[in-house]
Amino acid sequence: MATSKAKKQKKKAQAQRRQAHNKQKGRTRDEHREHLPKTGTAEDDAYLLRRSREDLLDFGLADRKRGWVNAVLIVGVLVALALGVLWLIYITR
Repeated sequence: MATSKAKKQKKKAQAQRRQAHNKQKGRTRDEHREHLPKTGTAEDDAYLLRRSREDLLDFGLADRKRGWVNAVLIVGVLVALALGVLWLIYITR
């Protein structure tokens, strides 16, 4: 079965587009990767210590979000807490 010249050219063009797409995708994916030190070395120990400290400090914290909705929620929670404290003071008299 012989394939025509046009089909071969079309397949080649598709392959080139796919390769270019994968190459670009790979570049953006690899930008955030960090080389890990070899296991058992002093660099590895320092890396593990640093990462464990970062994990302890960041446990349960989310990225800070900005915006008017979050500001309104924070103010609302603070007002509710203040009213709760005032109510407790009032009922314990």
